[in-house]
Amino acid sequence: MKIKSCGIQVSYSSAEFILNILRKHKIINLELEFIREEETIVIPVLTTKEELKEILEPIPINFNYKIDGFDFPEKEKQPKNLFEAVEDVIPKHLHEYIPKAFAVVGDIVIIDIPDKLLSFKKEFGKAPLSLFPSIKSVYRKASAVSGELRIREIEYLSGEKKCETIHIEHGVKIVVNVCEAYFSPRLGPEHKRIADLVEEGEIIIDLFTGVGSFPLHITKYKKNIVHAIDINKEALICLEKSIDINNLKGMIIPTHSDCRSVADTLPKADRIIMNLPGKAHEYIDVVCKIAKLGTIVYFYQFVSHIESLGEIKEILKEKLTEQKWQIKEIISFEKIRESAPREIHACLEASITPL
Repeated sequence: MKIKSCGIQVSYSSAEFILNILRKHKIINLELEFIREEETIVIPVLTTKEELKEILEPIPINFNYKIDGFDFPEKEKQPKNLFEAVEDVIPKHLHEYIPKAFAVVGDIVIIDIPDKLLSFKKEFGKAPLSLFPSIKSVYRKASAVSGELRIREIEYLSGEKKCETIHIEHGVKIVVNVCEAYFSPRLGPEHKRIADLVEEGEIIIDLFTGVGSFPLHITKYKKNIVHAIDINKEALICLEKSIDINNLKGMIIPTHSDCRSVADTLPKADRIIMNLPGKAHEYIDVVCKIAKLGTIVYFYQFVSHIESLGEIKEILKEKLTEQKWQIKEIISFEKIRESAPREIHACLEASITPL
């Protein structure tokens, strides 16, 4: 489709000079294509012939140019986001269900497609590849995170059929197998936050490490020993690969096991990370075995929006009391992210002590 618009025709040798002037005045029409001829180029502008002449008149120009109305080809619309990439193929009455965001893990995209739009999953699979040249593979969430290994089913949609990628957070390279291990790129700021709180020389124990995001962030820049425990063997394989490709200042000791099974072999910790919301409270007995007077615990839970601090505090207090321990001090409370309607993923940082 062609659109009539004001433009300026110049030789190729003079084009850059004119373009600089037009850029300075921000009047290049970016929605139209330039007209390229054998010896000249026509540049579309967002102004009238008279206004353009006024702009050029005080500028000494020693070459020929022509200002006139031209028929410019309209630029093909480039989608800027997922909605724009699929809106033309999805009926308008379903537009409200189009996801506003998706997870990017390294060069892999994982989209949560609502049931009402599953018949368009091929279109959703193509969209991220057209939006981002760096994306190599697209999957969709096919189930919720569940089971002992905390993984979800994902369905391949397009691109390279691979599961492993390298995700980078604040300079830390994290190997992730999206098919076999849980990983949320939304937790990147939280990984860094905890790492920044750690003091060099402290012993850290991460009871549910997954692919080892917390330990990698901590040891990348600080000389700490971090025990990284997880029951998912594939997640720990990812961690071992990450250790190899990062120049770590500290040391990570990966352990493939349920944390309860190895509690008696672990040293006393200065800090304990418990990022297993929904189930972390079931392992307070392990915490009390490896804690010492004043150990700091990062206790993660899913709690309601309304009474989030009181709720998470009561859960930790009750479970500690059962083990004859108590909260010594509430250090901080952080709302990490929304995990469901009226529910948040939160972290209570507290020091603990025996009763």
